[in-house]
This record gives sequence, C-alpha cells and structure tokens, in this order.
Amino acid sequence: MHPGLYEVSVLLLLHLYVAAFICTTGASSPSLFDGNLELPRGSIPTVSLEHLDPTLPPALPTQTPHCSLVVLQQDFADTAGASANYTHPPDCPFPWTRVVLELSAAATDLQESRVAAIWIDGAEVLRTATPIPMVRGAFWRVHKDVTRYTALLRRLAGGGGVISMMLENSNAVLPGVFSANVSLHYYRGPVDDGRSKSVSNAAHPSVRSLYREPADLVLPISKPDGQYGSGFWFRIDNETGVESTTVTIPRNTYRAVLEIFVSYHGEDESWYTNPLRNNYLHQPTAAKVSAPRANGAFRQVYATIDGRYVGGHVPFPVIYPSAINPFFWSPVAAIGAFDMPSYDLDLTPFLALMLDGRPHEIGLGVRSALPHWLVNANLHLWVDYWSDAVQAGPVEYFAPAIQMNRNAEWRNPDGQSEIGAEGLERFAGWVSSSRGNLTTEVRHKIKLRSQVQVQNRGAVTQIDFILKERTMVTVMRGNQWLHRAEAVLDAPMQVQTAIVNAAGGPVLQKTRLFHQLMEVVSLSEGQAGATTTRELTDRQDAEGSALVGGGWESGRSRSSYQYRDGSKCYARNVATTGGAVIQDRKASCFAMADDA
Repeated sequence: MHPGLYEVSVLLLLHLYVAAFICTTGASSPSLFDGNLELPRGSIPTVSLEHLDPTLPPALPTQTPHCSLVVLQQDFADTAGASANYTHPPDCPFPWTRVVLELSAAATDLQESRVAAIWIDGAEVLRTATPIPMVRGAFWRVHKDVTRYTALLRRLAGGGGVISMMLENSNAVLPGVFSANVSLHYYRGPVDDGRSKSVSNAAHPSVRSLYREPADLVLPISKPDGQYGSGFWFRIDNETGVESTTVTIPRNTYRAVLEIFVSYHGEDESWYTNPLRNNYLHQPTAAKVSAPRANGAFRQVYATIDGRYVGGHVPFPVIYPSAINPFFWSPVAAIGAFDMPSYDLDLTPFLALMLDGRPHEIGLGVRSALPHWLVNANLHLWVDYWSDAVQAGPVEYFAPAIQMNRNAEWRNPDGQSEIGAEGLERFAGWVSSSRGNLTTEVRHKIKLRSQVQVQNRGAVTQIDFILKERTMVTVMRGNQWLHRAEAVLDAPMQVQTAIVNAAGGPVLQKTRLFHQLMEVVSLSEGQAGATTTRELTDRQDAEGSALVGGGWESGRSRSSYQYRDGSKCYARNVATTGGAVIQDRKASCFAMADDA
C-alpha cells in the first residue's frame, strides 16, 4: 500500500471508530472513557500501528548484542502482576559494556492507558505508561540502558534472581489484553563515539545521568514480597504518609545515591493542572488532606533517613496517554511517557548517619499529595574495597522550608489561581577512605509557577506551568574541587481549552498544548580539567477538538527532539494527524550542518 493511502486509511478508521466513544468531560476526570461504555468487538479496526517514542536510543558498542535473553513473557488481562526466575546464559559472562532492557508490548483490543513497572529482585529498572490502543494490532517498544544496574545484573548472572512486572489491567469493561515480552541485551566492546554520519551512531546515554561508573551495590527501597502480585511500589495517599524500608549499608561505603521512581494516579493523575480554590486556602490542615483537586499544582517527592529530610525533587509533569486529548499521543508518546524519569538524591553528605553497621530507615513521601502516588526507590552504593570501614562526618545542613505564595480569586466557575514556590538547600559531608579525605557538597534549587485562569462562565481555560531546577554536586579535597556535576532543568507547559457552541451545531471543546523539557548537564574534572556538556530539548505542540458529550474527534501534534554532546548530535521531528504519522525525519549533526 502507498504510504499516503495507509495514513489516510488509518485516519479514517480511527476517526469513525473513536467518534463512537463517550468521553467524561467533568473537571474531576481526565479519562477518555466512560466506565459504563459497552463496545462491540467487531467495530474495532485491525491495523498494524506502531506507537513511537522519538527520544534518543541508547549508545551501543555494536549493532548486534553479544547475547540476548527473553526474561519474562506475560499476557496482562485481569492479572495483577507477573514474575519469572532468571537464568543467565553461560556464554555471556561479565564484563559487559552496555546492557539494554527491551520491553516489547502489544494490545489485542481497545483498552485504557496503564502504568507498569519492571523490577529486578525488588529494585525498579523501568516505569512506563502504555499508550491507548485504538486499533487491534497496536504495538510499541521501549529500550532503556540499564547498565547503571550492573550490580543487580551481575548478581543475576551469578546466582539467579527474579524479574517482576506489574501492569494493573482489567478487561471487565474494555476487552484489551496487553501482551508483554521483556528482554535483556548484553553488549561488549568500546562504545562508538558517535562521530560517524550515521544517525544510529550518534546515540548516547540519558542526559539525566550524573554518575559515570555503576554502583557496587543496589539496594531496593520498596515493598517486600511485591512479586506475589501487588507490585513493589508503595502507595501514598496524602502528604502526611511516609513509607519506609530498613536497610543496613556496608561500613566501607564512600558514596550513596538514592534513585526515586514515581507515578501519580486517581485525583492526582493531572496534578500539574490542578487549580487552587479559595476554600482550600481557608481550611484547617486536617481538612486539606481530603480536599479533591483543589490544592494547586505543587508536588515534591522527598526522602528521609531515620525521619530526617535529606532532599527532594518536583517531578517533571509526564502527561499520560488518557489525558487532555488522546489523539495528541497516538501514535507518538508524550514526553517521558514510555520511560518515565527517575530522580537522584546524592546522600553522600549523610553517610555519617548510616556507617555504624546498624539498620536505618529510608523513607519516601510526596508533599501536597492527593490519592494516590506509587513510589519506590533504589539505593546505589559505592564501596571501598581497600578498607573494611571508612570514616565520615557532616559539614553543612541547610534545608529551610520552601517559600510558597498562594493566591486564589474565584466566583462560581470563573476566576484564577496562582502558586509560586522557590527553594534552595545545601548539604555537605566528608568521607575519609583510601581515595583520600573528600568532601561532597550538594546544592539544589527549585522554582515553580502555576497559574490557572477560567473565563466566560467556564468556557475558556488557560493553564501555565513552569518548573525550573538546578542541581550541583561538587567533590572537593580541602579547598580544591576535583569533580563537579551540574544539571539544569527547564520545563514549561501551556494548556488552552475553549468550549465553542457552533450555531445550530454541536458543542466542541478545542484544546491547544505546548510542552517542553530542556536539560543541560555539565561534567567537569578539576578546576583546570575538561568539561563535557550535554544538551537536550524535547518539545511537543498539539491541538485538537472534541465533541462535548460525544467523543473525541481529532488531534494533531508535532514532536521535536534534539540532543547535543559536543560534536555529536541527534534530531528527530515527528508530525501526526488523527492518529497517523504524516512526517518522521531523523538527522545527525552532519545532516544539520549540510542543511544549514
């Protein structure tokens, strides 16, 4: 079939099919589907449709892995979860240069979007959201560089273990079953430096990684016995809830980093669009815990050691495929949806609290949370094999409360609200090991602004959300710094909706979206050493219309992804209309230069 005819056929099929759906238009539910909807199976078109993620693929030494292994296969219908014992292939011993996890999934029928996770012996390695399959034959793949978890993979190779996946699916209302295959691909050899003109050779690891060498140990901070069906994640329903795990770390640990995975559900599924209502401002603290969708768009996931706050992050707002207009995310995923970001907290300044050989509680919480959040973490530890024990002590602890400004003016449906949040925290501590007496300083700054405006008796809504974060980790010997890593994040979002009542015709809800993730990571070696800078810009623009009370009608989007690392870069632009890709262009730095 001619590509143009294929795109038109997909567009017509999806348009006719989805026009029959009933959407819930209330402010309390962002879901596309009505829970009482009954769908005739014969009405669903069968089209092989791949859902795409235009992000940068992992950097690989070669195109062919040294060995590959399918570690889990499962059909998720009314099942809670799945696990499988792992047996490592004997012809694939350590060391490996890269290890890539591949999740290959397909849907048999129409189904809602679900959040899933994969764990190795209780330590999470992937959090992902499934797309909404609007046709039979929808499929997608997720590739993630999991070399960071080499300690877990070596343990699997040496003595086996358990790979678990959780996908809370139900086909009681919608018939779709998700079929998932999880594979591990092991690579050897030096990683290509990306200077080839080939786009595939320009691939590099995630820009979020501040740590070059994998940890020696990875300890799960998660719910025990999650492999029996419920998953390893903790459920947090409000800002007072803190879930914890007790761990004992080796006394020769010289660096510690906590990696936190989060996803949001229920009343907080679209927390980044929540307005701030007048009644919430004047409620007592106890009543605010149950105030639905009224506390504004500020959330912070944080960690504690034995009840003491040790850092936190405002999550990047990942838009789920069921949110706003599902045609925006079919077949191109929203930013971060297929590989949801995790958040690192460098706990090295706090090692003095944990090097006594005794158990300590690592706690996780979410400030301003509404029901519910799914949270767990991994504790990455680097140990000094030349010492039985290291010494450590605190230097600085500066963690004032985040400055919050809240304003709300509402009169019936119309009005506006604004939240501003700003905070700066600094932590420092020294560790004396065979590497010397080194001090690690962590500086973290956040700035957030959320504004919601409603006009024309609720017919027009404007949402502006801006998140900025800057994290700097510096390792010093005396007054001279040896290593420095800095990550800067800028994440603006705008959503505009308008209810349009055509003369004598249907009532339409028109929506426009702008969403962007900009990251810059700099790694420096010594005050006179080289500095490596990696830059990422991931942008999506979308617009579409929906029949109010009658089903989603149409949507189109444009995704622009650019990554640059010195002379190496990768770019991809994808445009969609009505569920079909109409443009998909990849380019390397050399192609960009040729086009200039």
